[in-house]
Amino acid sequence: MRTLLAIAALVTVIGAMEVEIVAQDGRGVIWYRVCDIEPGQNAAAVTFAREVIDLVNDKMSTGRVTAFQSVTAPFDTMQFLNFQPNLGAWETATDALLADADYQALAQKAQGVLDVTSCVDSLQRVVP
Repeated sequence: MRTLLAIAALVTVIGAMEVEIVAQDGRGVIWYRVCDIEPGQNAAAVTFAREVIDLVNDKMSTGRVTAFQSVTAPFDTMQFLNFQPNLGAWETATDALLADADYQALAQKAQGVLDVTSCVDSLQRVVP
C-alpha cells in the first residue's frame, strides 16, 4: 500500500511540474585526457590538477572540468574530464584556453609533474 501511495504522490508531483524541453544543438561531447605522473610527483600532480580545475572552470563559459585518479593502486596517472553540450562549444572553449596566457603558463608547469609525452586524449559523443 505504501508503494502505491508513493507512486501516486510521485506522479502527482511530476504532473504538476512545468517542464521545458529545449532542443540540444548536437549531442554532448566528453573530452578525456589521461597522463602518467612522473615518479615521486604524486602530491605535486594532485596540486597541479586542482590548479587546472580552478583555472579552466574559471575561464570556460560552458562545461566543467574535473580531475581524478583511480581508486585502485598504483596511483600513477592523472585523468581529466570535461563535458560540453556540443562539439562547437568544445572547440570554442578549447581554442579560448589554448590562446590564454594563464593556461599556457599552467601547461608549462605540467613539465616535471606529468609525463606530457604520455598524455592521451579522447573525444566522445554522449549517447542520447
